[in-house]
Amino acid sequence: MPADRTNNHKLLVSVFNAQEAREAVLGGARIVDSEDPRSALGNIKPQQIMAISDAVLNYRRDLEVQLSTNIGEDQLLFDRSANGQAIQKSPYEIAGKAAQAALGVAVAMGNRVHPCTIVKVGLDGMPLDILTDVLRECVQTLDRTEQFSHTQVMSVLFAQDLDLWEQRRSRPDVRRALVSLREFHTSDGGGEQDFDLTEYAVGTLRGEDGRLLFTDPGEVSLESLIENGVLPDDARHTRIALNDLFPHASFGLTSDPRSRRTDREVIKNMVDATARAGADAIMLDTSVLLKVSRVSLVATERSPQMIDFNSLDIDEVTGLERRGVLSLDEIRFFVEYCHYRGLEANLAGSFTSYHAQQIWRLVPEVDQVSTRGGASAVTSDPARPNDVGEDSRRDRVIKRALVGGLLPPEQDGYLWLPEEMKRTAVEAVDQALARYPGLACFWADKHGRLTPVS
Repeated sequence: MPADRTNNHKLLVSVFNAQEAREAVLGGARIVDSEDPRSALGNIKPQQIMAISDAVLNYRRDLEVQLSTNIGEDQLLFDRSANGQAIQKSPYEIAGKAAQAALGVAVAMGNRVHPCTIVKVGLDGMPLDILTDVLRECVQTLDRTEQFSHTQVMSVLFAQDLDLWEQRRSRPDVRRALVSLREFHTSDGGGEQDFDLTEYAVGTLRGEDGRLLFTDPGEVSLESLIENGVLPDDARHTRIALNDLFPHASFGLTSDPRSRRTDREVIKNMVDATARAGADAIMLDTSVLLKVSRVSLVATERSPQMIDFNSLDIDEVTGLERRGVLSLDEIRFFVEYCHYRGLEANLAGSFTSYHAQQIWRLVPEVDQVSTRGGASAVTSDPARPNDVGEDSRRDRVIKRALVGGLLPPEQDGYLWLPEEMKRTAVEAVDQALARYPGLACFWADKHGRLTPVS
């Protein structure tokens, strides 16, 4: 059959090291993104980016592979307030830090793998006018260089559902996961959402070397939390609150002060700002706060055209169902408006196989889909079979078999579902096989090993 030339679908997979980069390439990723899953913003050391670039360069690929890296938010242009909100510095420092960050990751990626690398610019929590200026500075700085003038710039903006967040933020499992990512700030001790850090410190908080800071409740105190850099030196108690989502209305992204969820007006303003800045693409993602709360970008439960796998994806330990932010119609609007403004559209936000296989087919115009969690699994030591890693955001590793489950159909993508869904999703699997002829389907265990659905 002739090649399918109606699209140029690309799967972006975020990796932390050279081995994960090789797994991503072997799985079929078209964009290998450098990201540190141990940090909320994904910032990663330049030498790690270089090692990932070398690994990709050394591997045979059936299709061209690009590199991307997120320059993050904190290192860009702002300080952060106690609750994580961006605080503007001087215009001179804004320009200087933007140029340094963009050039730094561009140098680390190099252009041996592909002449067009991608610099991702995280912009959450910035007013619309400053957001545009920040992005424009990154674009113009790279355009002025000889070596990196072909580098693409992608804005990264977050979709949100404040109601879902407020429903789930007080859950112990959500608090524990966000404490492990240091997504909290000290409080005055009187807030409705305050809680005691000592209840969550054991077996959760880690040092720079990855080792647990506390393994016994008796080790946890205000003094030990300060000594280990968990709380600031001037902390007077161990009460904390989780960082919060930044309402769109507070940053000029919507005219409706009552807005609780990302809608078409917000999407339009995000895309318009990205286009005005001269960037090449926009990634619509979700905050780590929502990711940990099992809230994805795609709301299959609000999309009649989709098979609702979200409602069937129930965490066996917590009993928490997956939910989504945007309906299929809102996602379709995002892609269409991106193309109207001359931008590539990238969808992220806890994408898993059952999201990707439906989106590629129902919105074939989408340019890119991005994942990390949806292509990662629990690791184990082959020499010590009982030495199993933790099932956490920071500890899971990329597996090539899972990467293949997010590829588009023309690149031989297939559907995989967690083994835990065998009890809930059999009927939905039958629907998928009937609706999408030729789609291969597998169950995946926690280590990323696939078994065909009989």
